[in-house]
Amino acid sequence: MKIELRERDRRALILLVSAGVLYLLFSQVAFPLFDQLRVASGASVEKEDQLQRYRRALVRKGSHTQLLEQARKNVADAEGRLIRGDNPSLASVEFQNLVEESSKKVGIALAQRNIAPAKKADDLFNEVTMSLAFECTPGQLANFIAELRNASKFITIRSAQVAPTQIVHAVPATGEFQKNLRVTLNLVAILAQPPRG
Repeated sequence: MKIELRERDRRALILLVSAGVLYLLFSQVAFPLFDQLRVASGASVEKEDQLQRYRRALVRKGSHTQLLEQARKNVADAEGRLIRGDNPSLASVEFQNLVEESSKKVGIALAQRNIAPAKKADDLFNEVTMSLAFECTPGQLANFIAELRNASKFITIRSAQVAPTQIVHAVPATGEFQKNLRVTLNLVAILAQPPRG
């Protein structure tokens, strides 16, 4: 049995097979490739954002390292201004020597000095207090305070009492008026607590 196809049927059959092949080609090859390209373009945008975040993190990492190094240097410099607190009695002696050197530089004779033992100021620092009493001129007092401020270690004045040694109600008729002051200072030196083991 032989099937004879007319020319019109043969064209329709060729057109049908061509349409089927074209449908299979688009549905199995072209459309999946298009979908993969669309997903890939979305993934590339995500990867670009991720790459930019990594680059920013690398830039910040370098600056954080520099900031940490600067902070460590600042802490070391600041701790250098503190009296070492490994041994409180040695710290008290160092504090006393600093104050006495400052007083000698400006020509003040310390009449009385009292050093209290080191006590805990907070979790990180201890403090040593010293009470001083002396007589001096206003210029000597100003120079002494400047010497304490410029000392190699951090010393603060907690309280000060200044009174004239001679109270004058009227201008003296004869003789020279002496401008001397009686001064009582309470000084504080900050000690770094020794590291805990």
